[in-house]
Amino acid sequence: MPLQLLYGNAVTGEQRFERPELQDRLMRTLASSGGVKMFGLRRIGKSTLRLYVIEQMQQSRKPCAFVDAQGLHTISDLLAELFRALPQESKLTSRALGLIAKDSPIKNLLEALAKGTKIGENVVSAYWKEAYNSIRDALKDTRDAPLLIVDEFPFLLKNVLDRNPEAGRDEVNQLLAAMREWRGAGMKMLLTGSIGITALSRKYGLNRDHLNDLLPFEVPELTENEASDFVRQATVSPPEGRWTEELTREFIAQTGVLYPSFLVKGLLELGVDQPPPREAFADIFASRVRPVLHDDFYQQFNKRFKLYGEIDRKLQSQLVVQALKRIVDANTGTQLDELELPEGYTRIDLADVLDMLVEDGFIRFSEDSDGNRSWQPASRLAQLWWKRSRLA
Repeated sequence: MPLQLLYGNAVTGEQRFERPELQDRLMRTLASSGGVKMFGLRRIGKSTLRLYVIEQMQQSRKPCAFVDAQGLHTISDLLAELFRALPQESKLTSRALGLIAKDSPIKNLLEALAKGTKIGENVVSAYWKEAYNSIRDALKDTRDAPLLIVDEFPFLLKNVLDRNPEAGRDEVNQLLAAMREWRGAGMKMLLTGSIGITALSRKYGLNRDHLNDLLPFEVPELTENEASDFVRQATVSPPEGRWTEELTREFIAQTGVLYPSFLVKGLLELGVDQPPPREAFADIFASRVRPVLHDDFYQQFNKRFKLYGEIDRKLQSQLVVQALKRIVDANTGTQLDELELPEGYTRIDLADVLDMLVEDGFIRFSEDSDGNRSWQPASRLAQLWWKRSRLA
C-alpha cells in the first residue's frame, strides 16, 4: 500500500511512515517508567508518535485519557478537561467523587467540572488540594489506571504563569507535585509540547524536582536509509516506474533535513504522479520548499532564543551564545569540560542552559558508559539557524 502524503497535521494509518524502532522504544519507555516528557520543535513528528501511543493503548484495550492543553489558561480548565477525558470504564471519576463527603463543597464543584460547567477560578483554587488528593486516592484503588497524555503541557503552565507570575508559580508547583503523586499511585503520563519546561522553570522559579521521574524522549530525524524508504513508499504508485532510484538520491540530497514533514512537503511540491526531471529538483526546492519550511523552523528558534533573553539577558549572551557557538562550530561532539564557564555562573547554571537547548531543539547529547555526555547540534536546521543568526 503506497504511503499517502498529508502535510501539516499528525498522521496515522496509510499516511504514517512506520518507524518501528522509535515507536517500540517509546512504548517500552512508557511501560518501564512513571512517564515520558517529549518536548521539541513543531513539525518533527511528536504528534504522530502521540497518536501511535493512543492507537496502541486502544488496541490492547488499556485505558487512556487525552487532554489538549494548548488552549487552556487555568488549572480549573485542566481539571475540567481531565475529568471529561478519563475513560468511563476506568470509573476513576466516580471513585474520586465517591471519596469526598456528600456535604463537601468540593464534591459539587468537581461534579460540575466533570459536566463541563464553568467554575470561577477563585472558587476552584480554594479546593485544589482536595481535588488532587481525591484523584490520587482513587488511583490507589484502581486496578488498571489510565495513561494520561497531555499535549502542549508547557503552554498550559506558561498561560497560568503569564496571568499572575507569583500566584501562578504556587499554582503550578502544586499541580506538578500532585501529578507526581498521581504517577506514584499508578497513573503513567506522556507530557508533550513544542516548548520546554526548563526555560519556564528558570524564568518563574518552578520546582523541577516534581518532574525528575519523567524520562526525556527525543524525536530524531529519519536516517538516510529511512528517508529513502519513505520516498519509495510514497512513489511506488501511481508513478508506475516514472520515479527512479536516481530521483530518490537527488531528492534526499536536495532535502537535506530528514524530518518527515520536509519529505512530505518536497514530494508534494515536486508531484509524484508526474515527477519533473532530476535537473529541476534544485530550483523547486530553492523556490517552493526551503523558503517555507526553513522560515517556519527559524521562527521557532528565534522565539526560543528570545525567551532566554527574557529570563536573563546576561545569561543569554554569556552562557547560551557561547555554549551554542562551541557546540555548533565543533566538528565532533563537545564534552562538558570544553564549555567555558563565565565568572558569576556555576555548573548548575550551565546544566540548566544545556537542558534548555536540548528541550528547545538546538542541541542533543549522547552519553557513554561512564556517564560522560557529548553534545552536538540537534539537526542540520539548528546549524543553519546558527549560521544565519550571526550571534557570535
